[in-house]
Amino acid sequence: MRSLVTVIAMASAGHLAAQGGVTVEVMLSKPDAGGYLMLAVCPSADSFANDKGCRTMRVPVKGAVERVVFADLPHGPHAVKVFHDVNANGTLDTNWMGIPREPYGFGNDAMGTMGPPTFQQASVRVGPGEQVARVRMKG
Repeated sequence: MRSLVTVIAMASAGHLAAQGGVTVEVMLSKPDAGGYLMLAVCPSADSFANDKGCRTMRVPVKGAVERVVFADLPHGPHAVKVFHDVNANGTLDTNWMGIPREPYGFGNDAMGTMGPPTFQQASVRVGPGEQVARVRMKG
């Protein structure tokens, strides 16, 4: 019985050690506009491109800087993307060319050329403890 408890404890400790967290710190460009921040933390390039498998949150805008914690993420790179849903319609509004009409940003303040940045450019490495990903909103 004692060895079973030891095995379970070791397995649990290994599982917990393989988890970390990211605090996404967002500096808003239009804090007085109200609405919501729509955040996604994505574990792979594919999820970053299509949002499938990303951890998401929707939080009301209350100030010029918002901090949102994503806990219990597996270790490894995770890309961060955010947009300020000013009109609270749940989507990033764009013009006819696909250029965002609402503020947006990415981890590491990454900027793409003629489109979003790459997964690597927008990612933070999740490891033991909390990591901080800072995002300055554009637009």
